[in-house]
Amino acid sequence: CYLLSRYFPNDQVHFPSSPPYADAKSVYWSRQQSLLTPGCRFTPHGVQDVQLAVNHLKLTNTSFAIASGSHSSNTGASNIDAGVTIDLSRLDEVTIADEGDAVWLGPGARWSDVYAKLEEEGLAVSGGGGGHVGVGGYVLGGGFSWFANERGWTCDEVLEYEIVTPARQILKVSATEHDDLFWALKGSLGTFGVVTRIKMPTVRLERVYGGALNYNPEDVGGVFAALQELTMSAKLDLHSQAYISFGWPQRYQQHITCAYLMNTAGDPSSAAFAKLTSVPHIASSLRNMTLGESAGEITDSNPLGFRRTKFTLTARSTVEAMRIVHDAYLRTSMLTRFGPDDMLGVTIQPLTLPHLLKGQNIFSLVDEQSPLLLLSAEFWWSDKAYDQTYEEAAQALHDAWVVELQAKDLLHSWLYPNYAASWQRPFEEPSITAGAREALESVRRKHDPEDLWRQL
Repeated sequence: CYLLSRYFPNDQVHFPSSPPYADAKSVYWSRQQSLLTPGCRFTPHGVQDVQLAVNHLKLTNTSFAIASGSHSSNTGASNIDAGVTIDLSRLDEVTIADEGDAVWLGPGARWSDVYAKLEEEGLAVSGGGGGHVGVGGYVLGGGFSWFANERGWTCDEVLEYEIVTPARQILKVSATEHDDLFWALKGSLGTFGVVTRIKMPTVRLERVYGGALNYNPEDVGGVFAALQELTMSAKLDLHSQAYISFGWPQRYQQHITCAYLMNTAGDPSSAAFAKLTSVPHIASSLRNMTLGESAGEITDSNPLGFRRTKFTLTARSTVEAMRIVHDAYLRTSMLTRFGPDDMLGVTIQPLTLPHLLKGQNIFSLVDEQSPLLLLSAEFWWSDKAYDQTYEEAAQALHDAWVVELQAKDLLHSWLYPNYAASWQRPFEEPSITAGAREALESVRRKHDPEDLWRQL
């Protein structure tokens, strides 16, 4: 940190006693991450700053973390104790390019800001559902947007990256330049350097139609059947997508069941939603709105500042698989001793065939013959005394899903990097193929010959 402070001005190197250092703690989604205390936080203003900083960190053998949106629940993913946190929050550009057909995004931008800027021009992009999520980690981990049926994973939409590699090179990476690295960046979560700019195509868009439907828990079977029908018929309406969530907020002492629907064409009469809207529901926020308004609504339902643990699995898309997931959730919610403000939440997101078949990334899902379900579960809590309770409950729920889905031949081996727990291995077999793993290792040896990223 001392060496960085000699080369960079005071407004870029922040020590624990400074207000910017303290302010940065407030943006972390996970409380455990915010409590880590790096020796300093470095905020680069551009790619040359990143290059110089990585060189200094290598020379001093200093461990570091990289923070863009700070939206991971895994402790140490975007903050560090004692080392240096490279805070990309000032690399937050949203620059429209190519006469409106593309946009350059900084990794430190948040999707709420991206949508706000693009909406002024009648544009959108394949970005995150939640407005607080940062661009960098979301895109590099894959990115599952409302445009997935139409355009695939967000990472597959990327036209060009600007990156500082572990070898301290500044590279422009695209399908025609460094194409091996271009592929490797799609889903690998920043394994190959610090990405400083991302160019993506825009979408002409004014308004979308969507919102949440809240159901009585006893009607969950009808919700599952409706979601399965929407998933299986995705090719008939690529603009329509939905996911379902259920949870136990201890404060309210009751189960909550909801679906979030989105039609990116802004069509309130889409037949794709007929089954989901016909299931009796107790509340609805369905309406025409902007993508930014939807992102704000989702952000409000997922506040910052809680202690968290989260994991993911993938299943074959069937109503039976959804029931297995839900039944294990019910058992866990009954057996867990919750604190007064704590919560268990589960989300089921369909991965449709139109989505999966567009993949050009490290995931190796393009040969799937049927749709999948992206599963995630997370506990939120306030009191550190419950840490072990919820970590053990999460592991038990994970194990129950694995055993019960495997018994019905409904478990899939792939793990989504953006949702994976620290104890899960999304970049190893069987989550990715042996061929993909070998290709990633080849790219690593080429662009990180000193193995710097794993050492620091």
